[in-house]
Amino acid sequence: MCQFCHQHGEGKKWYLKAEHYSQDLLSDMRRRQYIKDFILDIGNGHVAELEKKFHLGLKAPAWLRHFFYWFYERRYRRDHFGQVVPLEDLDKVLDLASSIVRMPCICRKSSTGNNNARYCFGLSIDPEKFLDIKETFLETFRLGPDVDVFEHLSKAEALDLLQTYEKESLVHSLWTFKTPFIGGLCNCDRADCLALLTDRYGFHLFFRGEYVAQTVAENCSGCRSCVPACQFGAISFAAARKVAFVDPLRCYGCGVCRSHCEQQAIHLIPRTDHPLARRLW
Repeated sequence: MCQFCHQHGEGKKWYLKAEHYSQDLLSDMRRRQYIKDFILDIGNGHVAELEKKFHLGLKAPAWLRHFFYWFYERRYRRDHFGQVVPLEDLDKVLDLASSIVRMPCICRKSSTGNNNARYCFGLSIDPEKFLDIKETFLETFRLGPDVDVFEHLSKAEALDLLQTYEKESLVHSLWTFKTPFIGGLCNCDRADCLALLTDRYGFHLFFRGEYVAQTVAENCSGCRSCVPACQFGAISFAAARKVAFVDPLRCYGCGVCRSHCEQQAIHLIPRTDHPLARRLW
């Protein structure tokens, strides 16, 4: 299990503990201020500038780059870190959150300039109860008075959207704001999302999922629909056998590939049960 499962989950899935979604944690003004600073910093940033810094970092000696990554990854685990989570676990997570609010995506605002791409859910951060966070968000996105920025969702509505996002090959992930409070549910792709961008450079802002995908060869029709659906390039096609193959060293356990398989030839197994993937987080 991931580090957070041991630190914050008593050896179980840390994101399935109700206290990590408690609004009581938002009474901590440091956490509230962190959320506001995060919205301002990321919402007004530019992905091109960030990627330029990583390009420059590649020119640095490997030991220096690794030290830099180690230092900042530790900092982000304390402040803002995520984990890939499949749909069946999110079904349980949505029961734990006191509110579910869909809102525009901060990453996509930074990467595409689209300030109304609604792919993010706030969990237990009800903007009508935490007006300071609401005002910071509105100040950053500036969508105008006629736009309903925050959409309050029922669990059923949220699950329907998550299933739609899976059809678009988007990866679900949960995010902390001053760990262990979990306040964000994001639906990401490698083209536009900051965490997936930094992951390409070996700078990890999230854990892999608690699972690994496997294919059932006898059920696979060889249609290859799952291959382009994987955001992590973990699925290839074995030409001689005419079946899809999941590389456990690349798989993040999001389960998105399953929604593209009409033959139900892909399933998830616990990461800890896989001899090659059990220590990859």
